[in-house]
Amino acid sequence: MKSHKKRMAVATLLVVLAATALQIRPDIPAEELQAKYTTPSSRFVSIDGANLHYRDEGKGTPIILLHGTAASLNTWDGWTSELSKDHRVLRLDLPGFGLTGRNETDTYTIAYYSDLVLHFMDKMGIEQAHLAGSSLGGQIAYDFAASHPERVQKLILVSPTGVTNANDKTISMPFLMAQTPVLKESLKYITPRFIVEKSLKEVYGDDSRLTDEAITLSHDLLLREGNREAFILRMNTVDADNLSKLTQVKAPTLILWGEADAWVPATNAARFKQDIKGAQLITYAGAGHIPMEELPEETVRDAVRFLQNKIALEE
Repeated sequence: MKSHKKRMAVATLLVVLAATALQIRPDIPAEELQAKYTTPSSRFVSIDGANLHYRDEGKGTPIILLHGTAASLNTWDGWTSELSKDHRVLRLDLPGFGLTGRNETDTYTIAYYSDLVLHFMDKMGIEQAHLAGSSLGGQIAYDFAASHPERVQKLILVSPTGVTNANDKTISMPFLMAQTPVLKESLKYITPRFIVEKSLKEVYGDDSRLTDEAITLSHDLLLREGNREAFILRMNTVDADNLSKLTQVKAPTLILWGEADAWVPATNAARFKQDIKGAQLITYAGAGHIPMEELPEETVRDAVRFLQNKIALEE
């Protein structure tokens, strides 16, 4: 009997180990992903210890677009074709994500990213630009706008992070794994496609709008060599509270938020609207955390109206 139980225990362990092994995903070399995902508008520039990937499209007043955590510059695909009709659109793969990958110092603070935007503008010879950011990118954007008001003409914030809600217990599986001591090590190796798919469905209000191509892109870029380590480091970074900077934002500001945002509640919008003088808020019924992906035509129409002074800001 004991021998039988021992064999069963060994068999069970082997099944668990085999199942775990099947979920292991190796890194994808940067060169392989660059060949797959760069476009004629793609550029690379060395800034702040990173080989920064960005795309440069259109002509006119520059607008810089910043994505959120675990995303990439592709999150702005639905905006770029419209914006580039009248603007020079520069969208970045922030260090730690996309084709840019891990930086040399493994620093991923809001302060680091804000400085990166400054140094990027200097490198591009851009004195002033509009600035738009989603989620983490929104937090970077308002931090930069407050710190360098002379460099920002108009500011667009899409579901920005920064407000902590003690009662909000919602957290995506990869984020939870990255912040759990034992599990975060496994995240460097065990990141099957279904985890990425689950997370993306969480940021859509209507996940029927999510495409297989978007899931594959996100999964591929997560597997870019160095990105999983950088993601873990970013998720364990404690940023200085920069909410006090909201009152220092001088640029005309538009806030966009999905009413069905499961990651950063739309109720947070009140703090941004209250603290940024004259800010205008537009919400989207049924949309989730990344309305510029989920409702690209509607959201970019509002963004363009704002940039063209067709949305009256509050006094």
